[in-house]
Amino acid sequence: MFDAYCKYYTNIRPMFKNLLFYTAFLLTVIQVNAQTITGVVYDKADATTLIGATVYAKGTTNATITDIDGKYSLTLQPSQDSLEVSYIGYTTLVVAVSGRTVIDIELAQAMELLDEVVVIGYGIQKKSDMTGAVSTLRGEDLTKIPSFSAEQALQGKIAGLQVASVSGAPGSIPILRIRGVGTLNNSAPIFVVDGVILDDISFLNSSDIQSMEVLKDASSTAIYGSRGANGVIIVTTKNGSSTIKYEENKPTPAVINISSEFSVQHLQKKIDLLSGPEFAEVVNEINPGTFNNLDKVADTDWQNEIFNAYAPLQSYHASIGGSTGKYDYYFGVGYFLQSGIIDNSSYERLTLKSNNKYTVTKNIKIGTNITIAPDQKQNEAGAVAMAYRAWPTSVPLNADGSFAEVFGAGNPLAAIEYNNSYTSRIRAVGNLFTDITLLKNFVYRSSFGFDGSIKKDKSFTPEFYISPSQSNALNDLNVAFEQTGNWLWENTLNYSKTFNKHSFNALAGITAQRNKLEVLSAGIQNLIGEDSALWYISAGEAEYLTASNRGEITAMASYLGRVNYTYNNTYLFTASIRRDGSSKFGINNRWGNFPSFALGWNLANEAFMADVKKISRVKLRASWGIIGNEKIPWSRQYSLVDNNINAVFGIGEDITQGATYGVSGNPDLQWENTTQSDAGLELGFFDNKLTSEFDYYRKVTDGILVDLLTPGHLGNGPYTTVTYNAAEVLNSGFEWNIGWNERRGDLFYKISVLGSTLHNEVLSLGDTNALGGFIPSGALGNGQLVTRTVVGQPVGAFYGYEVTGVFQTEDEVNSTAHISGQTEGDLIFADQNNDGIIDDKDRVFIGSYIPDLIYGFSLEVAYRAFDLSLDFNGQMGSEIYNGKKAVRPDLYNFESNLIDRWTGEGTSDTEPRATAGGTNYEASSYFIESGDFFRLRSATLSYNFKQSFLTKLHLTNASVYLRGTNLFTLSEYSGYTPEIASSNALASGIDLGVYPITSVYSFGINFNF
Repeated sequence: MFDAYCKYYTNIRPMFKNLLFYTAFLLTVIQVNAQTITGVVYDKADATTLIGATVYAKGTTNATITDIDGKYSLTLQPSQDSLEVSYIGYTTLVVAVSGRTVIDIELAQAMELLDEVVVIGYGIQKKSDMTGAVSTLRGEDLTKIPSFSAEQALQGKIAGLQVASVSGAPGSIPILRIRGVGTLNNSAPIFVVDGVILDDISFLNSSDIQSMEVLKDASSTAIYGSRGANGVIIVTTKNGSSTIKYEENKPTPAVINISSEFSVQHLQKKIDLLSGPEFAEVVNEINPGTFNNLDKVADTDWQNEIFNAYAPLQSYHASIGGSTGKYDYYFGVGYFLQSGIIDNSSYERLTLKSNNKYTVTKNIKIGTNITIAPDQKQNEAGAVAMAYRAWPTSVPLNADGSFAEVFGAGNPLAAIEYNNSYTSRIRAVGNLFTDITLLKNFVYRSSFGFDGSIKKDKSFTPEFYISPSQSNALNDLNVAFEQTGNWLWENTLNYSKTFNKHSFNALAGITAQRNKLEVLSAGIQNLIGEDSALWYISAGEAEYLTASNRGEITAMASYLGRVNYTYNNTYLFTASIRRDGSSKFGINNRWGNFPSFALGWNLANEAFMADVKKISRVKLRASWGIIGNEKIPWSRQYSLVDNNINAVFGIGEDITQGATYGVSGNPDLQWENTTQSDAGLELGFFDNKLTSEFDYYRKVTDGILVDLLTPGHLGNGPYTTVTYNAAEVLNSGFEWNIGWNERRGDLFYKISVLGSTLHNEVLSLGDTNALGGFIPSGALGNGQLVTRTVVGQPVGAFYGYEVTGVFQTEDEVNSTAHISGQTEGDLIFADQNNDGIIDDKDRVFIGSYIPDLIYGFSLEVAYRAFDLSLDFNGQMGSEIYNGKKAVRPDLYNFESNLIDRWTGEGTSDTEPRATAGGTNYEASSYFIESGDFFRLRSATLSYNFKQSFLTKLHLTNASVYLRGTNLFTLSEYSGYTPEIASSNALASGIDLGVYPITSVYSFGINFNF
């Protein structure tokens, strides 16, 4: 049934054709009994005309836009007796018609930065009253990046937020870090979508999002207690009042929005590998006589073989929103389809969105926010690493068209062809809420949120033979079902009161949450057929059946409170506390308390600033707080028994199942605590044409939950670990966001520059003596571990030998410290302790994937009907470990830098001789490359249709655009992308063959009516 449902939604595109047909039919309605109003819209300060100002019939969607001369013409129905005029950067004005047919309008510039309302935890607040470090991104900015995940659009747009792609494969979710890596466990922020706390937002369509707020300091995140240690991203989706000119309890016609975008993806760059003849020459140096005639060897470019020149990406969205006065509604449907640049890799998703709010009585409102998102992903076959390693002297196909044997890592095309790995899921997220106004100043809210999903993984490999190292003797099938059911019940009481110069807001609440997960997996071989209709466990031989089943349930209860106080819009105070109890900890340490305090001072509102006309805004703020973290597996507090331990007994040598003591638990585990301080300065000049925000932060996470080796007398093996509260990590840095916006006649432009520095350092690891005082990680898959987490260094720093050159002669080898077996042409490793021996004591820290600086730059220009926007982003101070180059269990192809290899004395002091293994592949700085980059993230040119055209079609606005994404990346890294990330903070920045990130070229259209 689930397969049928997924198959059904993949064929919904005809629905959009029908929708457009009925839309065109509705647009033929002709208005009668109307009167036409004309006039000009001016800037009140300098009397210049305003181009593109919106003039509405108040309370409706009947609207027009001023032309190049600031003129407008709007036809009103008899019931429409007022105009509402709005313009970016100006105060919205309502004007009564009063029988006039010519109305000229003057708009005053707004101090909108001060009055902007920002969503915070369990409420909203004016930006001018905020004491915390919060950044906002509006919904229109999220649709600039053609991606299935809105998280990608945050890259380079928020100071202090790092967004790094794990892979360019369709459906890949990026890694997010707010103000650094604060723990050795899960460092990802949480998302709060319409009040529901989640770990990711991959189910959302960007077009359904109204805004995203990134909460960074303790003052803003402490209200979420244990969940806020790594930062919080609040997502507010659209509702009826956000899509229309809305007045509460007054009916307004619906606004319908339709948008579509078609894109093509293109490989941004290839890795420079050796050609067939070049590789054959190198192989002959390593194994003389392998290739007898270099002129006749094949020359296969495996990257050209596996990558398509272009791959399509499609996105469609339609929504309707409005209000009947008592019923506020929004419905959206979105479809996303991305084909990978490698065959048999794709992602497809349908998103159904429904947000509703109903006014039962004057004091009671009820509502729902629901998203249902079925999706399907065809997982890529791992062909990228194979194409990197495959011999270019091998050919893809035999003369008869069958797959040929490819030396190295196997035939990548065969791996793609035989790849039948799919992940299907349907996910439902939302909440039901009630708002009750009590005694005028109190509002009680009860919200029941849910997050449920059913996911199925299915992978089938047919029987095939290409070579002894690339074959499958029996076809096999692996299936896994995963079901999650999470609920969150929150009850809050909010009190607000303003009197004289005092403004007071208080919040109290209680919440409860339960998360449940169950996974059932099975595998079997020798199915009776290879048709997909037979891909079921029952179609295989029972003797090959394997199965497993696991599950977990975790729960949390919380109490929360917050007070906001403002005096004369000048002096600000915020205090909050949250008490969390988690089932992941034992009864003695189950509860944690997480307080925060913050102060703010709006200097611009002081009397002594009244005569300083050029300064619009000056605010100082400071905050301090403690936030917890408990993102560890639920079972770490328990000692576990290992089952299915088989032993042979008796004369008959019968296999008997048994059990034994397994992993030791720690019942004394307790919360990680992150203590964070923040100092901020906000400035505005020249009526906020020039704005800036600066923050310094320092956060220390102590009691980090670390897995440490256990003493041998516990009897559970020499390498078994137990979790302890042991480590301590520091993150500190500066953040800034500087912007300038100005209008000059027909031209409006906006420039913004943002960035953040980051210092990450391990302060303590507790008792790690059994590990040598460090935590090793960063496995390459060949037995090497290339990262260490140790006091005084960043988390997961690269560790290996420092390369100082290449041995030129045998005498130099004999007179220099070296590893046994090294000869001329090999890398020289520095003798760090000067003992004349190269061993593990000479390994040092050789780099870190954590950047010193992340930054972004954007430019927006609007001239008459045209808009241009450019977004850039980048990072500095990051290193990458080129692991795919370092792993050599066999003779693979080489990168082109080997052309400059050492072939005799004086030929090279940077590139060693050609070898298929040996000491040159020890972990060393030779494999460290710069991860710095500067990228044109997005460039969009749009055209807004003139009002005369829109009027004929009864449209309120319409636009078309051309967009390029990832148009160019300036980087010294030799791989596909300098964005090499991992969810494992101890082993990030290692490139083992990542799926490339593509350039994307798009054409799109949007229109409202």
